[in-house]
Amino acid sequence: MDQLQDKLSSFLTNKQFALAETELKQALAKNPLDAQLWVMLGETLLLQNQGQAAKRVFDRAWLLDPQAQWAAHIYKRLDQLAAGEPREDMDDLLAVPKVTVTAAILTQNEASNIAKCILALQGAVDEILLVDSSTDETRLIAAQYPKVKIVPITWTDDFAAARNIGLEHVKSDWVIWVDADDVLVSEDIASLREAAGVFHHLDAVPALHVWHLNQVSGTIHHDFSQVRMFPMRRGLRFYGRVHEQVGTDKGIFHNDMYRRAVKIRLFHFGYEPSVMQSRAKFARNLRLLKLMTLEEPENPGHWLYYGRESLRIGEENQAYAALLEAERLGLQTPMFGRMPDVYKFLYQIMMVRTNFTEAEAYCHKLIASHPDFPDAHYMLAQVRVKQADALLRLAEISYKKSLSSLPHYRGSVSADYKLGEWKVEVALGELAMRSGKLSRAKGIFVKHSQQKEVSERLKAKITAIENERQRLNESMNS
Repeated sequence: MDQLQDKLSSFLTNKQFALAETELKQALAKNPLDAQLWVMLGETLLLQNQGQAAKRVFDRAWLLDPQAQWAAHIYKRLDQLAAGEPREDMDDLLAVPKVTVTAAILTQNEASNIAKCILALQGAVDEILLVDSSTDETRLIAAQYPKVKIVPITWTDDFAAARNIGLEHVKSDWVIWVDADDVLVSEDIASLREAAGVFHHLDAVPALHVWHLNQVSGTIHHDFSQVRMFPMRRGLRFYGRVHEQVGTDKGIFHNDMYRRAVKIRLFHFGYEPSVMQSRAKFARNLRLLKLMTLEEPENPGHWLYYGRESLRIGEENQAYAALLEAERLGLQTPMFGRMPDVYKFLYQIMMVRTNFTEAEAYCHKLIASHPDFPDAHYMLAQVRVKQADALLRLAEISYKKSLSSLPHYRGSVSADYKLGEWKVEVALGELAMRSGKLSRAKGIFVKHSQQKEVSERLKAKITAIENERQRLNESMNS
């Protein structure tokens, strides 16, 4: 890659765009799943004002790397660029095999959601399979729409079993599992067949993570953690009564799948507090997870999710015990990929308990195992802020104790009389300034600003406070 970068840099510096394109197309012929190569090709096309071709190339790059940070900036540039000439060579480069896709939906009493879900999928898939255990009008509503096939099932408190029944009825090349309260983003309609075609001929079994846009109290939470799309007849199935996982016949903790996130965006509304409450999801999940820990006590994932659901209903001690077991088992299971979640929840518990030493220890464990995980460094910073706040409070107590003990001290070693005159008050003013209590700090500094030993320092602090106040006023009025 370094050698290619050097070549491309030379070509672009000398405006040899055709040579750069040739080099990148050859590289992509060998590595068509390398999102960065597509980005570099797109940038080369941008430099030639080939807007239409560049957009198609960037679309492929974004499909392969949905968490890319460049997307908003690049698409804004593309909106201002001319289409350019047709590029048949890009047609050939971007071509993928045509494959069929079924959208499978596991439903139980989803009459209020199912129509929106099905309508969003109409142009994206070849068939819509409803695996249904409803007692309401879900089936009647779904049957009114094209492409819908209904598979009635009896609910047995087992999500994996229900989905595996559905898999027996899928006739297409690929399947994508969609919840009834998911709505496919319209701009991604073509992405389902494209993604299936891109990954179809991999030797390893592809398991694609979709992009969930979880709406919670008016805020969107982005989630790439769930495998929802995979090829049929490659030995994949579901495991777990709830929070079910995709795996091969060897189970879920084996390195026999090619996992990849793709830009297939699903709006999900099932985590709204009103929905969670009405469906009693937490209570149901907790009951099924408890069964799972009894049936498969050595599975760290079961303990993780049991701990998470326990935490959500306020059972902190139960959650803590479960998460400790998840940590113990997870460290013994090399292919267990959820250790960051385990440490994040343990950290949260320690922060609530104000046990900052333990919270910091979990941050360091997480950083040791996943040094590039951004949340780990943010969490560690949060702990250190709390520790700093605690130290500042202890410092204030000590300063005040110094002041209050001064009148009563009669020891043979003389006390510093300046403590009572100005030193303690100035130190308390500095603490106030650190804590953002600017008025209090300024009052103390003004009071002691004539003290020779600290006059210049205090005047500088008073000026800094006034400048900060002025900046805040200007920002509020702008």
